[in-house]
Amino acid sequence: MAKAISEGFKASLYLIGGLVTGDIIFLLLALFGLAALAKIWGGLFFFIKIIGGIYLMYLGIKIYTSAQIQTNAKAKQNKNRFQTFMSGLLVTLGNPKPILFYASVLPTIIDFNQVRPLDILIMTMLIAFVSFSVVGTYCYIASLSKKAEMSRNWQKRINQVAGIVMITVGIFIIAK
Repeated sequence: MAKAISEGFKASLYLIGGLVTGDIIFLLLALFGLAALAKIWGGLFFFIKIIGGIYLMYLGIKIYTSAQIQTNAKAKQNKNRFQTFMSGLLVTLGNPKPILFYASVLPTIIDFNQVRPLDILIMTMLIAFVSFSVVGTYCYIASLSKKAEMSRNWQKRINQVAGIVMITVGIFIIAK
């Protein structure tokens, strides 16, 4: 977000590419790793699902109650494209939330014994599209806030909606 606010949307595209690449890596690790584990420890996924759902609800509560987004629009970073891409990739790979998300959601919607190569390709393309769309939208909105400072109430409402979505997903995962 800070990249989009300080340098604009176009400058954040390489960062977004790194973030999306990290999501794809986590999807594939979760898919292949969980497929192997599902054959060995099928009951383990029940506990992973419960823990993942609770964690998503916890994150939703934190987001819902969080304060205004803090940015430093004056801190302009002049990294080259590769460094910007790697920053996005490392941010995602250094974050345990995506792997926990995939580990808790995938077992509820995918039968690992039935996954074919075409399914993997479709899931990868879908994750790339959705991830780019979501993060790209956030960065685009953040780049607009550079021009017109977003009010504190507006930021609070965004946090509340995002928090409710996370809590709802957590509840859905546990209930399914």
